[in-house]
Amino acid sequence: MRRLLGILVAAGLLGGCALFGSNRNVAPPAKLKPFRAQLKVSRIWSHDTGNGTGGYDLVLRPARIGDTIFVANENGAVVAYRARDGHRLWRHHLKARITAGVGAGRGLVVVATRRGRVLALHAGTGALAWTAQAPSEVLAAPVVASHGVYVASLDGHVTAFGLGHGRRLWMASHTHPALTLFLTARPAHAAGVLYEGYANGELVALRADNGERLWTSAVAQPRGGDAVERLIDLARPLYAQNIVYVNGYHGAVVAVGTHSGRILWGRPMSSYRSMALGGQSLYVVTAHSRVMALANASGGTVWKQKLFLNRRLGSPALAGPAVVLGDLAGYTQWLSRRTGQPVARKRIGEGAIRAAPLVARVGGRKGRPYVFVLTTTGRLAALTFRPIRP
Repeated sequence: MRRLLGILVAAGLLGGCALFGSNRNVAPPAKLKPFRAQLKVSRIWSHDTGNGTGGYDLVLRPARIGDTIFVANENGAVVAYRARDGHRLWRHHLKARITAGVGAGRGLVVVATRRGRVLALHAGTGALAWTAQAPSEVLAAPVVASHGVYVASLDGHVTAFGLGHGRRLWMASHTHPALTLFLTARPAHAAGVLYEGYANGELVALRADNGERLWTSAVAQPRGGDAVERLIDLARPLYAQNIVYVNGYHGAVVAVGTHSGRILWGRPMSSYRSMALGGQSLYVVTAHSRVMALANASGGTVWKQKLFLNRRLGSPALAGPAVVLGDLAGYTQWLSRRTGQPVARKRIGEGAIRAAPLVARVGGRKGRPYVFVLTTTGRLAALTFRPIRP
């Protein structure tokens, strides 16, 4: 508990100090400017799901299995909603403080706590399936995949638990620095391999079935004279077509070949939010809330947008022609994927939006895409969008 709070306090101080200068010279968030909307964004339903992050600097994100949306709150509530209309299917209150979640798949909904407990619920009913214990605090949402449930803990360990019973299958350790910015990255899983980014700037590939380390790639090096300047925490990796993309605070955006761990290209940049990948572009939010589209083949700039400087933008997601991301005041900002210009704006409610929105087609292949957004105060909203005809 004490260690977690210390790291969260550090993260909060960095958000107001290291990222923007001293507390006396904090750059104010940019004011929102009017623009000509090109998308009509509508709220289909919304619910107050609980206490959200409970005032902590956590990133809790909705998850989905089929047409059911799952959310968790710091006070222990896990809730399931029908995606199309927001009808609540079940609510389970765990006697635990949730700091990581939701991970969902294979009929399970999995969360983790500040004491390292891992709790799996049956997706259909919310009944507790099993509990397990990670080595330390967990801030990254568990990953549910074919070989097991994977949990990255704050001490640098990745632990695999059995899907059906929760018993530990294997555990892989890694060197961890004394001070971290905000989290351990959530692993990316693809083709039987886990890709995990660490706070020392290393990206590691692990076999999902037994935890064997396949390679380690140093994608960022600590620089500077003090501990804060040397922070280089890596965010969640992204996998596509035998390439892993990863970014880090005081580091770079880097593309790494999955077969060898060789760096294909790197672009110096400080970024601690997860990225989004679509088409030929990689969408990145910098530490100062610039939004950039990079060519995924080279790292070259496609466009950059600085209208939202210091608005503490959250992680981006892709919805049709737009990049969608939230800000510190509960607004969703919609930017053109092609140009980076604003095309829509919709406020969800009080509280910041840190996690990437969840974009999912509801109602099968012919259904329309929904955008599910969760604020730090626990407000969950389902949005749809359509072009505005001239």
